[in-house]
Amino acid sequence: MQNQLASRVGRLKSQFKDFTECASLARAQTGKSWRDQLQEIRALRKYGGQCGISDYYWCKLYDDDYQLGRGAPDYLGWRLQEQFSLVLNPRSAVLPAWDKCVFTVLATSAGLPVAPIRACYHPSGRISDTLGIHLKSKSEVATYLRDPSIYPLFSKPAYSQQAYGTAYLAAYDASSDTLALPNGKTVSIESFLSRLDETIDRRYHRPECGFLFQEALTSAAEIQALTNWPAVCGVRVVCLNGPDGVKPIRALWKIAVPPNQVDNFSMGKYGNLLADVELTNGEINRVLSGFWPNTQVITTHPYSGQSLTGFRLPGWDRILDICRRAGAVFPLMKIHHWDFALTDRGPMILELNDLGGTIGEQIHGWGLLTEETREFIKRYGTTQQNPWIRLL
Repeated sequence: MQNQLASRVGRLKSQFKDFTECASLARAQTGKSWRDQLQEIRALRKYGGQCGISDYYWCKLYDDDYQLGRGAPDYLGWRLQEQFSLVLNPRSAVLPAWDKCVFTVLATSAGLPVAPIRACYHPSGRISDTLGIHLKSKSEVATYLRDPSIYPLFSKPAYSQQAYGTAYLAAYDASSDTLALPNGKTVSIESFLSRLDETIDRRYHRPECGFLFQEALTSAAEIQALTNWPAVCGVRVVCLNGPDGVKPIRALWKIAVPPNQVDNFSMGKYGNLLADVELTNGEINRVLSGFWPNTQVITTHPYSGQSLTGFRLPGWDRILDICRRAGAVFPLMKIHHWDFALTDRGPMILELNDLGGTIGEQIHGWGLLTEETREFIKRYGTTQQNPWIRLL
């Protein structure tokens, strides 16, 4: 009992320290007193988005001049991050967003541009030719990986979320029987094979669904000229998918910064950047290096020195067209979180996500819970299991 009490006291002290640091930064940025900030945080309750202290600071709700929409009424709190998608995507409809084998077969059959799969490890006796070379055993995978001609290669579990189990494989070294990773590290073939049947996290990674080896993609020339770095920088597009068609509501561009070979943002802890994208034309608006109040607006790329202001993502009209066509392919999912790679061959779908993030989508001054989105949730959301919808 005493240990539990001590642990709770420790958490409260840490939370109070975090609050005081954020409140001090917010005051320095806006001149707004702690008292005024607390009053505004309490007022968030009336909007129905369940925003709290973290949302207030992460999304810079303390600065009215920063907001581009209606401000606080448009924001969805982190407590509803999963529910935002769960109420619109029935569990019976989301397998393609979790199993990349299923998604690749369906999307390719519908003519959607999907990142090419070179090979697939899967225990079934037969799989689609869309999934490349069928590797039926770990020994066949080992033989495949020991072929120097196949590299570079991107590897990922067929069933996973949040990049669990993924790896960029740069080359094979026969003398040490190891795979070279882009960060200079290596992994032995034997160790890598354990990924095929050992789960990292049962919530997000199911090895029994197989493993994919995807063709390494080359970033679009316009992006390489801007970043002076070869890493593919992905685009996330969030779409509402109703009977009247697809409606994109937010778009973000994840910018990988050296030495990172992947574009994961993760609140800015890797040093990568996150850009707001204008939906109508793909133009970059605000670019941030983290969540507020511990961040700043970035106007030039930190590695290349090139200006980020006014840059337009190549193939943007094509991306919007793909999103619209894909709505009919996955009609029972009412919200789509798409990840695209902008390559030298045009935009390619990396994956469709069922449970997408909401905080990163709201740190640039636009909230997700607009009047349009509220009405969409009320119309198509499962209100019986989600009473919070009635408060919108």
